Amino acid sequence: MTASPRAATRTAALAAALAVLAAGCAAAPGLHARPAAAQPVCAGPAVIGHRGSPLDAPENTMASFETALRQGADWLETDVQTTKDGVPVLMHDATVDRTTNGKGAVADLTAAEVAALRVTVGPGPDEPVPTLDQLLERLAGSSVTLLMEIKWQRAEDVTRIARIAAGSGAHVFLYSFSAEHLRQAHAAAPDLPVVLIQGASFAEDPGDLPLHGIALDATLATASRIAAERKAGREVYVWTLDDEDSWQLMTERSADGLITDAPGRARRWADANCRTERPVAPRGARAH
Repeated sequence: MTASPRAATRTAALAAALAVLAAGCAAAPGLHARPAAAQPVCAGPAVIGHRGSPLDAPENTMASFETALRQGADWLETDVQTTKDGVPVLMHDATVDRTTNGKGAVADLTAAEVAALRVTVGPGPDEPVPTLDQLLERLAGSSVTLLMEIKWQRAEDVTRIARIAAGSGAHVFLYSFSAEHLRQAHAAAPDLPVVLIQGASFAEDPGDLPLHGIALDATLATASRIAAERKAGREVYVWTLDDEDSWQLMTERSADGLITDAPGRARRWADANCRTERPVAPRGARAH
């Protein structure tokens, strides 16, 4: 049967639209397309690259994040400090002393001064200190979740960081040891999930904070604690896990995420030990 010219035109238009849609959904190099809900994925926890892949590249640099993604990390984890002139940059410590060729507190340096530094800690060539905007721009529109720690800083800086993340187009979870910082962030960007970090020596009470999840030091991540958090509707991410025994243990305890300095090894282990597959949304997609 021969199609009418009008039908042929409609068919061609539909094919063109589908081609554009497919191109738009393709992931950028190094990033993962978010799986469709019906696509089988491993039922195990997400592999979260702690500061990227710091055993392979300088921590909290674009090289480290790109390496983690190439290695198969599901999520990235990073830390945000704010410069003297209000620019959020990716740095774990309050000072640049340990990780760069410079000296001084991040809060006492301008963005230009931080940009002139090189991250020297870790393997591989020295790298520049990224701004938060650089990483968010890289992840915008991708399937990769960014678990972003807001370090101790001024309330106005917390608000600025939350609003930048909310408007970035990236999939961001805000987390912090400070329940007050999370309250400030939630007030500024209520659509972003918030996660409280609890350590063996420091664990604030979240009170009525609407937590999406909790990040536990491995020493706190007992089977009963993880079960209680999940029963309360909170996801559980455990840090910092760098060996097969700990990955196995936290998988058996139903942790939602493994925060690791070795995302490549963790990915290979997870793939080799995936007992079941199920059609589910990605971790972190739970309603909140």
